[in-house]
Amino acid sequence: MSVRAFYSNLFPAAIAAFIDFVGIGIVIPISPFYAQKFGATPLEIALLFTAYSAPQVVLSPLWGRLSDRFGRKPFLLIGLGGEFVSYILLAFAPSLVYLYISRVISGGLSANFAVIQSYVADVTTEERRVRGLGFIGASVGLGFIVGPAIGGTLSVYGYRTPLLLTAFLALANLGLVWFILKEPAVRRTSVRRPLREVFGYAKPIYVSGGLVNLAFVGLQVTLALYVQALYGWGAFNVGVILAAVGVIEAAIQGGVVHKLAAKLGEWVTASVGIGLLGACFFALSIPLTVYVTILALVLLGVGLSLAQPSANSIITKLTPPDEYGSALSLVQSITSLTNIVGQVIGGGLFQYVSVEAPYIFGLVAIVSGLLVFTTAQSRYKPPLKP
Repeated sequence: MSVRAFYSNLFPAAIAAFIDFVGIGIVIPISPFYAQKFGATPLEIALLFTAYSAPQVVLSPLWGRLSDRFGRKPFLLIGLGGEFVSYILLAFAPSLVYLYISRVISGGLSANFAVIQSYVADVTTEERRVRGLGFIGASVGLGFIVGPAIGGTLSVYGYRTPLLLTAFLALANLGLVWFILKEPAVRRTSVRRPLREVFGYAKPIYVSGGLVNLAFVGLQVTLALYVQALYGWGAFNVGVILAAVGVIEAAIQGGVVHKLAAKLGEWVTASVGIGLLGACFFALSIPLTVYVTILALVLLGVGLSLAQPSANSIITKLTPPDEYGSALSLVQSITSLTNIVGQVIGGGLFQYVSVEAPYIFGLVAIVSGLLVFTTAQSRYKPPLKP
């Protein structure tokens, strides 16, 4: 397959990922400030993110397993429909309780990213898997360029305006997937392995990823409050800096990570990415100036861009093809589980200990994850595929 044909095959999925994460990118930077309008404390803001993650712990593996059996497209449509309903409810929420309900709906019905990644694994060879996942990652990065910029800009007209836009985008994305995305021509099977067996194929990757995500979500839920406390930044500033991180992610995942993985190997590339994330958290744990904070967020973008597609590619290579949906939805489930813990810890440490405390905790988690990952490279032997 030529490079042009390769990207053409992935283009509908990339567009779907882009639009999905434009909406997410709009919501994330304004959510803490929107919740503050309802009198939410830092811990309650963290719990708002937890309300999205909690149902995914149980339901993401279900959606993944069903997509292995019945196809990717139906469950992507379900997720986008759930997002549309949740964004409408979020925009017209009369109280903080409705914000929680909207996030539960969105989280419970959506496994969009795992399903899209499974689609990529279905239609790519092992040799081009990092390139394919990087292409989707670049689309996500572009979404985080456009989304936070839109959310930050439109927030000056009130928070309902950008939230209604996210609802429209989810509806448009649903139409795109319905009419354009083609179901991969792969063999489906009714044979289901126990999730414990699927987990065992790439156990150290799941564990290290969970530890790294434990740190990342603490940053995610406190970053807006962190820069507000230290530098007086508001929603516009947060939107701009997250857009810049998105530029970095898009550039690296779209044109660099697959070349680096081909040269160094996926294990080394992912290890370098995790190490850069550790450097980011170290810098944020000892805030010196605004420039150090900006540099730390640059490292965040680079580290995520190297680690995520490389690690996910490793998972697919250790997993039978008919279990890609289950394997990658386990990533989302573990991510959601660590979201619940990390968001509560991050919000609690910020509110009750100090501004820097979530990042000190995050640094410890990332170093632990890096140790698990690097030792697994030489010691871990995946089970033979049937």
